[in-house]
Amino acid sequence: MPDTSDLTAADAMIRAAWGHPVDELYDYLREGSAHDPALVAVLRIRTALVIDDSDVAVRRERIHSLTRKGHVPLHHDLQQLGSSSAELRQAHAANHARLHAIRSVIDASPEGPLAQGLTRSLDRSAAVRAKPTRARSSTPAPVPPTDSQNAGHTASAGTCNEVRPPRR
Repeated sequence: MPDTSDLTAADAMIRAAWGHPVDELYDYLREGSAHDPALVAVLRIRTALVIDDSDVAVRRERIHSLTRKGHVPLHHDLQQLGSSSAELRQAHAANHARLHAIRSVIDASPEGPLAQGLTRSLDRSAAVRAKPTRARSSTPAPVPPTDSQNAGHTASAGTCNEVRPPRR
């Protein structure tokens, strides 16, 4: 069995491609700081890989418990051992497929632009967030016109302030 899991290999690939740890990348997407479709796709695939990786660990532990030292498997244990090993092979295949999908998304972009695109996206997001705060602080709030004759009868829907007659 390999020393590193597919999840560890995926995390290393993602970190190398985007230049940030996976946890930070999740935070950037959650905050809305990054708008990279490749990153979204890779992190969704990674989420499925996390589930598959835990499935592999559970299946592997079940096989280890059935084949532990000093344990003589009974007939039903042999059947369970066979089905667990088949399920472990399927879980490994799903892991490898997801790892390959992550590699394919990363390889679809030329080397370097993923990290540069994330940096540009983070910079743009910071600039967009900073611009409205400056605009709000420098512009006065609009004051609605006070007309004592038609007070309370202005329209609340639509774009113009037309006067409606009171309901009877």
